[in-house]
Amino acid sequence: MKKEIIGKYVAILGLLLFWAPLWGVADSYFIMSSSFQEITLFGTNDTKIPRDEMSSAAFSTAIGFLLCLVSLILLAVSVVGLNYRTSWVFWALVIYSILLLSMIPIGTFFGLIGLVLLVLNRKKFGLVNDVT
Repeated sequence: MKKEIIGKYVAILGLLLFWAPLWGVADSYFIMSSSFQEITLFGTNDTKIPRDEMSSAAFSTAIGFLLCLVSLILLAVSVVGLNYRTSWVFWALVIYSILLLSMIPIGTFFGLIGLVLLVLNRKKFGLVNDVT
């Protein structure tokens, strides 16, 4: 397979995995809401949430954030290692860098670095290498 096609599939996989924290937080929300519904249905004034439900909620959130780190590594490999630099990857990386700005303090740091690097290297992205 050509290097550009491998880069395309690695970039798409990285973009899909980038949304893993949202899936993890949504899963945690559904686990916690079912716990609170159980407390209100069988209301015993004991508002303790079972440890297994708390640990599964924390586990799904942690897995989501780990998959997000994997996605950032895949995107970096696609752009830097495999030289897959199309315009849609550029704009997706700009959007993701802007989203990272809201995750204070570490996400803000990486979001700023990402935006600066993207702006400085914007001429390397374009339709010349577009194989989509």
